[in-house]
Amino acid sequence: MKYLLLLNGDAASVESWRRLSQEEARKLRQQEIPQWNELFSWIGEQGLEVEGLELDEVEKARVVRVRDGETLISDGPYAETKEIIGGYFIADCKDLDQAIELAEHVPVVGRGSVEIRPLVTR
Repeated sequence: MKYLLLLNGDAASVESWRRLSQEEARKLRQQEIPQWNELFSWIGEQGLEVEGLELDEVEKARVVRVRDGETLISDGPYAETKEIIGGYFIADCKDLDQAIELAEHVPVVGRGSVEIRPLVTR
């Protein structure tokens, strides 16, 4: 079964990240690399097939809607958003329990959240 794991950070944390200097941000990313390497090692040990990417800044996002034949494009997400999707994984897991176990190993789960959604395959 394939699952989409949405890696969410809370908007306040993301905003504080933006206030960091480039050097401060680089140092924090470097400190986090071992946690990500542990995750990728665990994924390999489990024999899981996982793909994923980090998403770019939310200011670069656009939301497209078509209403009454008119295309509406807005910046996204809305300002009242409390969580911001920072990346995703698509994982082929044997069941939901294994997807939950994967989510528990993702470094952002300790300060944000990981939403798990089964993919519809028909």
